[in-house]
Amino acid sequence: MRRGSDRISELDDSVLTQILSHRTTKEAAQSQALSKRWKNVWVSVPVLDFDFADYWEEEMIEIKEHNTFVDGWYECHEDFVRIIDDALASRQGQQIDKFRLVWKYQVKNFDRHGHPVRRWILLILEKRPRVLSIYVQPSICEVNVPDQAFTCLSIEDLKLHVDNRCPEVLRPAAVNLPNLRVLNLGYYTIEADCMNKLLLGCPNLAELELFACELNFSEISCGNLKSLVIFGCCHSAEIRVSIQSLQYLQVSITSYQPVGFVLENMTSLVKACVFFLTAEYMEREFSKSDSKIMNGLTGVTNLDVVLHGKDAKDMLKHSLKNFPYFENLKALHFESFGFALSDCIRQLDRLVRHSPLLEDLTFYRCQDESDEDELLEELTAVVTDHGNCRLAESNQGHTYGSLKELEDLLIKGMKRAENKKMQEIPLEEEDEEEDVDEENVGGEAEWDDEEEEAGENGEEQWEEEDGEENVSDLEEYDEDEDDDFGDV
Repeated sequence: MRRGSDRISELDDSVLTQILSHRTTKEAAQSQALSKRWKNVWVSVPVLDFDFADYWEEEMIEIKEHNTFVDGWYECHEDFVRIIDDALASRQGQQIDKFRLVWKYQVKNFDRHGHPVRRWILLILEKRPRVLSIYVQPSICEVNVPDQAFTCLSIEDLKLHVDNRCPEVLRPAAVNLPNLRVLNLGYYTIEADCMNKLLLGCPNLAELELFACELNFSEISCGNLKSLVIFGCCHSAEIRVSIQSLQYLQVSITSYQPVGFVLENMTSLVKACVFFLTAEYMEREFSKSDSKIMNGLTGVTNLDVVLHGKDAKDMLKHSLKNFPYFENLKALHFESFGFALSDCIRQLDRLVRHSPLLEDLTFYRCQDESDEDELLEELTAVVTDHGNCRLAESNQGHTYGSLKELEDLLIKGMKRAENKKMQEIPLEEEDEEEDVDEENVGGEAEWDDEEEEAGENGEEQWEEEDGEENVSDLEEYDEDEDDDFGDV
């Protein structure tokens, strides 16, 4: 029987190169075994995509608790470095359009000769890349991303997640990225002057993401920004976000943070996602700015609310105490992790009640212990009592990588916040702040375990039965409480 012709090999080199550009570098390199022609194609691929997980051998590496540190042999790390060095050497004089590196569990100490990631970045920048994506976590020694990464005129998409032993303060000498549209920074300490440099030096920036960073500034304002994500970050000052062009916003509110966000001038905002994050080992704390977060989202048409930890429902309740009215909301997605979804029916009821145009309500639950029929009955009652929207269960939640990864991120952020507080805030100032809180400056409503006081201008309040309800053990509304809600 005659063997069939190899139609793929008959394609032009440019087409084959395009095909291999959509594969990982390991997969593309394996094509060399097909023929000499494929070897020539491989070395002309303008995309290099390396993930350490594609090269390690499970029997050589013991992953300890939290999947953070690796014991055992370093040969796999050394081989990984040689593979990338060889790939770069094979592309002498060629342009590289995209370079992506994911290096988890990086435990080899490169202090003597400098970290290879810094050397690779310098080599890639000479080849005028359009996309540069670096993820190294954790790094035993300093990577020290070169300043040239912030002055490369060709870059359109820049991601730098470098988790060093100590958070590196981002201090580029200059920022000149006229073509940059996407900027993603992780595990850095970012000061106010650095943020100003980034926003001024990236005039066409459309998407900004800050992940697990320490933020030492009080304002973000950028005329062209369309998307903003601030997740798992620590900040000692209230951050004011005022971006008229912003269309998508994602923020995380953590119980250990003494301050939160104030949203202003969000006239173009269409979709928002708010994470309320708590854990048993965290001290519960509700800030005044957190009580304003939902009031800054009243104009959105799509809203995702994600609760993580048993006290997260109380944080949401705190944020709803000012009675925000979502006049344009058409789609609401609700998630709960760490407790039963039925435990936060009251909060969900309030969101639906104050959204007169709501059309779609979707929900996701993780390890929900509530009764299936009872939960659906409660959710259906929420929908039918306050509107005519559709109810559907989502098959995918907004888990960030994994719940374990999220827990680790919360622990790390909490420790950083506590260390910063101990170093910078004298005990006398802490006492003064507590006194100010007790005096309820500005007439804002304060959190109370027994009942909530009436707000300014006679605003309606979330009534509770005296002595029967506390912050962590919410019960069902009774008919009298429902009547107290009214319509805003």
